Amino acid sequence: MTYGDAVPNADLTTIAAELAVMAEGAERYRQRVADLGQMNLDGKHDDLLMAIHEADRALRTAQRSLLRASKIVK
Repeated sequence: MTYGDAVPNADLTTIAAELAVMAEGAERYRQRVADLGQMNLDGKHDDLLMAIHEADRALRTAQRSLLRASKIVK
């Protein structure tokens, strides 16, 4: 199955559970990314730190979207 394939007779409980698990995974990755952003790079590699902080924000947004979707399904 690939993204966008229809799931016949989808069970909303299963969908909500899957979304919640994905939100939890996104939070775990976000925390790992945030931890990288706290590393001391001696004032060097500002571009790297900016990219890490951008990834942190994107993962936070993804987590919120997944949680919102899981609540809609319930």
